[in-house]
Amino acid sequence: MRILELRASGWRNLEPLRFEPGPRVTVLHGDNGQGKTNVIEAIYYLATLRSFRTSRADELVREPPGEPRAERAQLAARVEHRGLERKVDVEIGLAARRTVQLDGKAVRGAAAIFGAVSVVLFVPEDLLLPRAAPAARRRFLDLAVFNVERGYYREAAAYQRVVKSRNHVLRQGRADPVLLDAYDEELARTGARVVLRRRALVAELAPRTRDLFRALHADLPVELRYRSAPTVDAAGDEEGLRAALLAGVGAQRALDARRRFTTFGPHTDDLEIVLHGRLAREHASQGQLRSLVLALKLAELTNVEARLGDAPVLLLDDVPSELDPTRRKFLFEMVSRLACQTVISVAERGVVPPLPGSVRFRVSGGRLEPT
Repeated sequence: MRILELRASGWRNLEPLRFEPGPRVTVLHGDNGQGKTNVIEAIYYLATLRSFRTSRADELVREPPGEPRAERAQLAARVEHRGLERKVDVEIGLAARRTVQLDGKAVRGAAAIFGAVSVVLFVPEDLLLPRAAPAARRRFLDLAVFNVERGYYREAAAYQRVVKSRNHVLRQGRADPVLLDAYDEELARTGARVVLRRRALVAELAPRTRDLFRALHADLPVELRYRSAPTVDAAGDEEGLRAALLAGVGAQRALDARRRFTTFGPHTDDLEIVLHGRLAREHASQGQLRSLVLALKLAELTNVEARLGDAPVLLLDDVPSELDPTRRKFLFEMVSRLACQTVISVAERGVVPPLPGSVRFRVSGGRLEPT
């Protein structure tokens, strides 16, 4: 997977942009607030149709100081995937209307453009993942599954719709038991697919994370565990998961009615990161936690390549600046060996050493200048 060209107009603070990243490593450097992250966000948006910084589409549309806001933001990319060139176009209007075209044909939803642009994103906030709220780790898993499973976007969205609808009914008070029975059945059916997909992803990432972490801390074993309610953990196949979820959500109905939201299901699950037999979030040092996240993100990258037969684009937004010299050296050694195209943003140009095939751009005032 390689981005041949990125064009942007009306996007954040960027001036009209035509950007050709290098085939291996591209470094974006410059002071904070100049637009480095906006370039990385544009690439990520073309791959996922979402921002990693905001849920409000209007924030993506350029608003120059003292000038009227642009009417729309437009992104376009030419990408090379397995020897074929493809084109992705996205337009976002101020009224949150979005149009997406793949190879000149209109499509709907992120699932429709799956694989056209495949990325793995690593941002400084990811370094907090082991000690973050469970929702952050579930989001990491869902995005990682989406990178390798075309149908997962619809499956996860279907589950979220059921939970949202069930919660709406619970908030009304005195919910119709027959209606809740129907929601419970659908929650169990869609939830079983979510659990299966997440479990499979964790099983794929676990040995890769262990091996990568060993390169930094040879004497400390690492485990990844996907945790649900005990009855769900005990279920082995999809039908068993469906039955366990149905029984669990039924048993919690009285509690749900009092609290007026759904308290049972994969939206409450967690990814446990275990270091030397103990939960990393409770016992690991700050340095060990950063090594764990570094290993986990690189495991995600190599897993996508193994599953799809093509390396995704690696996006590193100011991550090297957050790492100590040892972990930074390990990251750059991995980047040098991996086959993926990499885009790195840093404030200080010298943070990134000379890397094979690297090109550099200075970002200032929303403009990119080769250096």
